[in-house]
Amino acid sequence: QDHRLRVGRVLGQQTGRAMASQTVPELRHRSQAADANGHGGGNCSDEGNREHTEDYPPGHPKATRSLHVGRGARAGETCRRISLSPQFKLFTLAIVAIVPLFGTVGFMPIVMLSLDIEGVMMKLPFYLVAIWTSVQFLYNFAMSQFTDPGSPMHIKPTYEAIGQFEMVFADEPGRPKVTQVDSDLPLLYAPNWCDHCAHWKPPRTHHCSFCKRCTLRMDHHCPFSGNCIGARNHGHFVIMYIFAFLGLFYSLALCAAAIYTFPTSKAKTSAAYAIGDLLGVKQSPATKWMTGITGFIASFVLQLFIRTNLHIALQTIFTGVALAAVLSFGIPALCFAATNVTMLEHNFPMKEYVQVKSQVYCPLGPGFYNKGIHANMVELLGRKWLLRLLLPTKGSGPDMQAAIAPRPSSAGCRALVARVKQVAEEGVQQQVKSCEQLGINPGPEAKTSGHVV
Repeated sequence: QDHRLRVGRVLGQQTGRAMASQTVPELRHRSQAADANGHGGGNCSDEGNREHTEDYPPGHPKATRSLHVGRGARAGETCRRISLSPQFKLFTLAIVAIVPLFGTVGFMPIVMLSLDIEGVMMKLPFYLVAIWTSVQFLYNFAMSQFTDPGSPMHIKPTYEAIGQFEMVFADEPGRPKVTQVDSDLPLLYAPNWCDHCAHWKPPRTHHCSFCKRCTLRMDHHCPFSGNCIGARNHGHFVIMYIFAFLGLFYSLALCAAAIYTFPTSKAKTSAAYAIGDLLGVKQSPATKWMTGITGFIASFVLQLFIRTNLHIALQTIFTGVALAAVLSFGIPALCFAATNVTMLEHNFPMKEYVQVKSQVYCPLGPGFYNKGIHANMVELLGRKWLLRLLLPTKGSGPDMQAAIAPRPSSAGCRALVARVKQVAEEGVQQQVKSCEQLGINPGPEAKTSGHVV
């Protein structure tokens, strides 16, 4: 019997981009047991069996290939364990602490002297801002490292027998109850079974192959922090970037002021000329600039050592390098958080489906949960979001109910209701051969009753 998936019209999101509605027919699922070596069941060729069962003599091409694969797998596993270890996390924490700690302890006294700021009360505001941004940055970076991102292991689906979670809508006056076409059942998320962890995954939950676990509302795996960024630590990750921007721009402003006001009589021209000779600058390094990107950077660094002292030059260099990294990674991270889009949803859109009719599924686009910047940040940081911005604290924590049962935005609701009506009136139009093409995993068992289980 030819079982096919009928794909319907596209379900638009709030930006007007379409999303496809798709129908899943009766599915016949055959479980494939894994053997002791982790190889899946099912048919395989004699050559494939021979490679796993026979020992090849030394020097044989296939024996050499197996040796290389084994070494690569062991090296990868070693790197994975190192990056997830507490020692590696403490090492990266020490790396990111260089700029704030050196800036507060070594740079601030020099810049106060350079700006002719004297007296405890005059210096206190500058030190308070430096300490506040540094502590907030380091605290939230450490919390993003050592806080569990959230596990779905003990979360049961609304309809556990078929592994489907109910879509929860916000209570809006005058909005009718949204049900499936030709049914009183509510809209349900497509079943999402994790073969690695052997449990059902709630909406927006993904399996991290690096951590080897599922993470609630997974944003991405951060190799530098050595942890997944999920529902429980995403707020710390966002606040960390906020204070990284504040601290680095504050440091950059102080560096610029210190360079501008640094006394010319204290410039270390002898050392600067020696560096200039080393770089091939024959004229005075105070007036000669080299061409090209590399030359410009070298000339700029040289000018720092000419016009300032060691502390100001090092702080400027550290700040510039750190700011380049934060701008590259922080701007996308903050934009995604402000629009309630995870990095996985942005990079791999249309991977999550909602059932609008028996065997009919519609994919959800990246803007489906965008409820506005304020509502998105409250959902991420919790009700006491302002306290978390002022002090290094967890506050009330994130809204875990939103992580388990995310509520769509008003625009997403309207688009979804419109597509439900369209499916009821026009039906579906396109066809695919299997649910695997849609990325739907119906679980370890599937009945032949026409329903995905």
